[in-house]
Amino acid sequence: MAHRVLLTGGGTGGHIYPALAVAECLKADPDIEEMLYVGAHGHLEERLTFERGIRFVGLQVHGLPRSLSPRILSWPVEFTAAVMHAHKLIRVFKPTVVFGTGGYASAAPLLAALLNGIPYAIHEPDAHPGLVNRVFSRKAHLVSLGMDGALDRLRRCRGKVIVNGNPVRGSLLAPVPRDSACAVLGLSPTAKTVLVTGGSQGAKALNDAIAKVVPELLEGEKEIQVIHQVGANNYEAFKQQIGELAQHQRYLVRPYFDELAIAYAASDLVICRAGAMTIAELSVMGKPAIFVPLPTAAADHQSHNAHFVAGKEAAVVLPQDRLTAASLKEHILALLMNDERLAHMQTKMLSLGKPRAASDLAGQIKEVSLNYLKEKLKG
Repeated sequence: MAHRVLLTGGGTGGHIYPALAVAECLKADPDIEEMLYVGAHGHLEERLTFERGIRFVGLQVHGLPRSLSPRILSWPVEFTAAVMHAHKLIRVFKPTVVFGTGGYASAAPLLAALLNGIPYAIHEPDAHPGLVNRVFSRKAHLVSLGMDGALDRLRRCRGKVIVNGNPVRGSLLAPVPRDSACAVLGLSPTAKTVLVTGGSQGAKALNDAIAKVVPELLEGEKEIQVIHQVGANNYEAFKQQIGELAQHQRYLVRPYFDELAIAYAASDLVICRAGAMTIAELSVMGKPAIFVPLPTAAADHQSHNAHFVAGKEAAVVLPQDRLTAASLKEHILALLMNDERLAHMQTKMLSLGKPRAASDLAGQIKEVSLNYLKEKLKG
């Protein structure tokens, strides 16, 4: 039977990357006749789907205003238009299943699927479920969870609830030896290595703190080296900020790593935000972390994510309002100078990893589609 899959999700990378990882698996399945990604026009999902050769249609839609503003009056009109657009897309594309990963971009396609009697599956990446997934989970044929911390909040739905873990791209699942990764990056294979990343866009709070800490780490008795993904928008200003430090052989500063898997493989400890996909990547790679949750994240979901992982003894949490050069240095050295604790955290982080999440979820989505096709044949 030929399956036609409509994927949707957007707003942030945490909603987009799981859908793309699943799409990678579906694309390799000969039973999948066609895929279509529906997201917000002009946003990140449009560029990422284009790069992967996935057909994309953009809706003119924005998130629900969370405070009093004139947009509260215009948003219902905009959303209604987006639902009508999604309704027409479903009538033309004729999906056998719709798969949503949350974010405001997925609301209109999921509602259109519900109104048209098309079965849909959703995936919730975070420990604290977002608004769209909370609303649509009740009628979903499948609810997939990235973290079991979300289980209590999404139990009441018509279909299966499965903790799959968060799907990650295939490149992160191919093991890279640490020595090889260090060689690629021009770093020592014996030095303790810290990776600092605020994501592709960087994180100014992390950058400012690490700029003050790095000189002390490099001058200490213990041989330490630092890999720092600054973010493309911050790179030139940051290089000016740190001056000659950018030339230090044990401090590798880059705007962005196309293959972050290499940087992960070389590192012993990661300092980062606590987005769901970052955590999924850390867990399949088995990398202990110091989380500095983004304080402005919707519903403070990064703090929920960070404390969930810390509760499993795989990470420590340093809130941004307590982030200083002194506190960051203290946390880094406390972990790097305790090999036993670092190894324990690595084991715990690996135990959270779900390397088969993408392929398992792709199979479950196909099963929902198959059940729908069988019902159509009966009818």
